Amino acid sequence: MKIIEAIRNYISNLDCMSTLDNAINVNYLAGEVDNFSIEEVPCNPIVKRYLDGTAVRQFQFVFCSREPYSNEILQNIDNSSFYEDFAEEIEDKNNKGILPILTTGESLKIEVISSAYTVSVTEDTSMYQINLNFKYRK
Repeated sequence: MKIIEAIRNYISNLDCMSTLDNAINVNYLAGEVDNFSIEEVPCNPIVKRYLDGTAVRQFQFVFCSREPYSNEILQNIDNSSFYEDFAEEIEDKNNKGILPILTTGESLKIEVISSAYTVSVTEDTSMYQINLNFKYRK
């Protein structure tokens, strides 16, 4: 299983995602609300090399969504609350050692490296994203 696939499966199985019907895309976010995507971010993949040829590697990505957007405070609080729950669940599972499952290599940790923020806004939708980092040994 490829890294992006393992991360997609992991996020799809989070409790905070269970009430949402739409699948998580990879490197594609549709224009309609309640769409989700995992998008790769450029980074140096090697964190540390060992003499035996193995290395600690990283895979940085953003998890983003298109959400309803308006001047209604409750809707915008709901959008922010989802990402707060998402970050807390990632942190909790990481602390418990519940990580994406790789077929080759060893998962070390997944962490949120930024709070969620609005990237773009249209008249009635907003794109939110949160940055994450997955470290593994290969």
